[in-house]
Amino acid sequence: PAQSRSMNDISDTPSTNQLKNKFMKKIPRDAEASNVLIGEVDFLDKPFVSFVRLAQATTLGGLTEVPVPTRFLFILLGPQGKTKSYNEIGRAIATLMVDDLFSDVAYKARDRGDLIAGVDEFLDEVIVLPPGEWDPKIRIEPPKKVPSAEMRKSVLNLNELGQMNGSAGGAAGGEDDELPVQHELGEELKFTGRFCGGLWLDIKRKIPFYCSDIYDGVHIQSISAVLFIYLGCITNAITFGGLLGDATDNYQGVMESFLGTALAGTVFCLFGGQPLIILSSTGPILIFEKLLYEFSK
Repeated sequence: PAQSRSMNDISDTPSTNQLKNKFMKKIPRDAEASNVLIGEVDFLDKPFVSFVRLAQATTLGGLTEVPVPTRFLFILLGPQGKTKSYNEIGRAIATLMVDDLFSDVAYKARDRGDLIAGVDEFLDEVIVLPPGEWDPKIRIEPPKKVPSAEMRKSVLNLNELGQMNGSAGGAAGGEDDELPVQHELGEELKFTGRFCGGLWLDIKRKIPFYCSDIYDGVHIQSISAVLFIYLGCITNAITFGGLLGDATDNYQGVMESFLGTALAGTVFCLFGGQPLIILSSTGPILIFEKLLYEFSK
């Protein structure tokens, strides 16, 4: 309701709702706004896109959520029936404007080619997750090395943007040496004709990293997972150990359950490669041990 109903209603003075917005406390001083405007119209057959940079930042009344002067305007108008696509384009432009490097490019760009070069540089550093190829319930580890804004600026010299139109993607030649080698089919995955030949080659390949796979997990963030797995194992060992002791006249009780769980869990974690699986006694094991004891007795 606070937004203007037409461009003629836009004034230089901020509205009352803008002045009362507490979000203004989080915005740094001398910040400027980028307004992304999209919409459907009935008088266009093809989408119309305009990216505007004002010579001087101007307060556009209630157009922005907070009383911040506007420097950039992105306008997308198109025929009806494609609202979702227009929303995604507007969200992509807003994400671009948040990036430090692209905002610098937008401030200093001289033509459309400079903006396209900035987009190419942004896409070179962005990580895209296809919606159908990953499980959103699985936690994704953050990248080990995040390129800093200063490093990216050194790769893309903003003063030479006019000479790099359309070629910003190839400007990061200095960083290519640090990228990992493209994955290829290893020898351990090929047919050798020998019994367990591929397995032996795989073991030889992994031996140099076996110790690091273990001591890399000794980290403060692993303590909660270790305690959770320990409690998950110990509670089952106590429960089924007590029941097993009653069924076997204490020949196999809680302490034996502890020892068996510890030995089986250690061997499985070292050689099975799945240390987060909780190993413990179950109901069928309890019945089997009871029947075996009675048979032996």
